[in-house]
Amino acid sequence: MPILATVAPSLKLLTPENHLLILIDFQSQMAFATRTIDGVSLRNNAGMVAEAAAGFGAATLLTTVAEKTFSGPMFDDVTRPFPGAAMIDRTTMNCWEDAAVIARVNEAGQRRIVLAALWTSVCIVGPALSALEQG
Repeated sequence: MPILATVAPSLKLLTPENHLLILIDFQSQMAFATRTIDGVSLRNNAGMVAEAAAGFGAATLLTTVAEKTFSGPMFDDVTRPFPGAAMIDRTTMNCWEDAAVIARVNEAGQRRIVLAALWTSVCIVGPALSALEQG
């Protein structure tokens, strides 16, 4: 006797409709000191994440830090899948401290957030802890 009433994927799995992807600081000046992966692979991987998100229609937010004054533009590999998308340029390292980022997160209306960034210790830990603390 089966114990499952239906065959269906878990509601806990990510789908294009149930999360917001935030792509953080994929910029040349921010990437120059990356040593855990070579630059070409880094750009290719980030581009593949962006292509997949765009292809599946996942809500995506692009954000940079000090684009005009220090870090340079976001990698073309990441922006190309989102033609005309408005990027948020910040002055804070923790994107969760930027009012424009929070406004876009709230506009998206998703309780699940996926963070993708160059530096786990800086670009992901701060926003993740801040988001968790705020529910």
